[in-house]
Amino acid sequence: MIRHKDVLLHYPYHTFNHIIMLLREASLDPTVESIKITLYRVADSSKIANALINAIKNGKKVTVLVELQARFDEEHNISWVTKLQEEGATVIYGVPGLKVHSKLFLITTRVRGKEIKYAHVGTGNFNEKTARIYTDFSLLTADKNITEEISRIFDFYANNFNTGVYKHLAVAPFY
Repeated sequence: MIRHKDVLLHYPYHTFNHIIMLLREASLDPTVESIKITLYRVADSSKIANALINAIKNGKKVTVLVELQARFDEEHNISWVTKLQEEGATVIYGVPGLKVHSKLFLITTRVRGKEIKYAHVGTGNFNEKTARIYTDFSLLTADKNITEEISRIFDFYANNFNTGVYKHLAVAPFY
């Protein structure tokens, strides 16, 4: 469905099981090649992190940007970083002086030789325990303009923080 039209979700004071299910399905889908995600606050028994580990075990390339200075959740974040690295994830640490607070993921698939990307842009923390005390929004999209810019954001994190040009996303602190 996301390939055909954008989906905007609003889930006040609810779980975000739909996002967890999407990542679990991506971890099993044979067309999925990679998953890139930003993690700000990770729950101690994170279903998101477990879905990423399953993706690695199923041959997907997983890249995780983890913000180590996430107030009250530093210990969980560090613990999950260790587990993800042990499983084979590429881990990028948050940048000193630059808080990575965006909730992004990018799923790259290959169908009949054609690359298709799906993205999530949201306000939630991907933390099952805190989801019920916040009201969040998520945009799920396959729009090439947005997915390519999100891909550039992950390149920014991974490649010496070279800033990109963004027309469809407001990327702080540059735009």
